[in-house]
Amino acid sequence: MNENKLLNVKQVAQYLQLKESTIYSWAQDGKIPAIKIGRTWRFRQVDLDSWLERHLKGEEDAQ
Repeated sequence: MNENKLLNVKQVAQYLQLKESTIYSWAQDGKIPAIKIGRTWRFRQVDLDSWLERHLKGEEDAQ
């Protein structure tokens, strides 16, 4: 169940230790895996962990 957990912008900013405005910008630009539901951005924990692993290994994001 945890792998399908949806996070909001504030939670992602805390998780990645970045500003909320950076998370909004990255989501809008497609630089981070995100889902827009209505007017709010949501992020699956499993997608973020996978994205983070790719970046830690120095691989380019496939998006």
